[in-house]
Amino acid sequence: MAVPLFGDNTGGEMPKIVTISLLAACAAWAQTGSIEGRILTTAGAGAPVSKAPVRVKSTTGASYAAQSAADGSYRVNGLPVGAYEVSIEYPPFFLPFHQDKVRVDEGKAARVDVRLNDVTLNTLGDGGVEFAWLLADHPAPTSPPPHTSDGRPDLSGVWLPSPPVPVGEAADPLPWAAALIKKRSDGTFTDNPTAHCLPIGVAGAGLFDEFRILQTPALMAVNNGGFNPPREIYLDGRGHPKEMNPSWMGHSVGHWEGDALVVDTVGFNDRGWLTLFGNPQTEQLHITERYRRVDLGHLEVELTIEDPGAYKRPWKLKRVNSLAPNSEEILEYVCAENNRDPQHMGGK
Repeated sequence: MAVPLFGDNTGGEMPKIVTISLLAACAAWAQTGSIEGRILTTAGAGAPVSKAPVRVKSTTGASYAAQSAADGSYRVNGLPVGAYEVSIEYPPFFLPFHQDKVRVDEGKAARVDVRLNDVTLNTLGDGGVEFAWLLADHPAPTSPPPHTSDGRPDLSGVWLPSPPVPVGEAADPLPWAAALIKKRSDGTFTDNPTAHCLPIGVAGAGLFDEFRILQTPALMAVNNGGFNPPREIYLDGRGHPKEMNPSWMGHSVGHWEGDALVVDTVGFNDRGWLTLFGNPQTEQLHITERYRRVDLGHLEVELTIEDPGAYKRPWKLKRVNSLAPNSEEILEYVCAENNRDPQHMGGK
């Protein structure tokens, strides 16, 4: 129970009351400190990096965590006095950051400002500033979504890129696939299809580039505007061909389940990466996508990935793309034109 220690109400003054609980809180605060700072890119003037996971570990083994805000700032409170290591690992976009021997004193904030190097080491047109923009939230209208003349949600529009995130259990690769993922995670990205001007695939669609959806009752066309070729999703009730030539984007058919468009895609080749971490695929790959326009400005896409040739069970990814602020045009992109990247690739 809080007990008044002193104070009166004479002379028209407000009562001065200090409670035991307040003193205890102050004492506890005085015995701890904090670590704070701001996370920016090394490229340009330094763009703020949002949603970066900050890990703080003491010499005694205790761990603490925080996440950077939209302006790149972070703060880890309640740290007992002592020495700490600050780590930030934000794959696959930025290289790891580590700083040890950070001293935390009573009632004080130790300052650790961070400049993150991106994995492409600030390659012109594909560096830290672009990655920071990609990872940031983009405000979009939240009014009700539009509908087509047949009453279906209209998914049409130009959508900004957004990285997919895992949903539920992580991918559980078979031994050969796990070994290949480990090999591809050496930081060189040598085997990444995009480094060779090849498609990023269905799982990577909407990751790096704006894309346009054009929806009709019988067909949905997707202009990816980047590495992927244009994609056609048939909505006229047809099934998959009995014989298919394996391809990068597969063969897609869709149907409506309430306000969700469910797209079934098979017929893939075995050359693509399912994630930037190098998850392989086989010709047994089967991807099911659920598209929902949750409001005017946001498109939610959940992918269920099944590939018994590479994984022990199905696994899921999800992304939420924001509507582009203007009626933007999708610019022409030809990766092989003036491609200067292969000569700089490591791991050869």
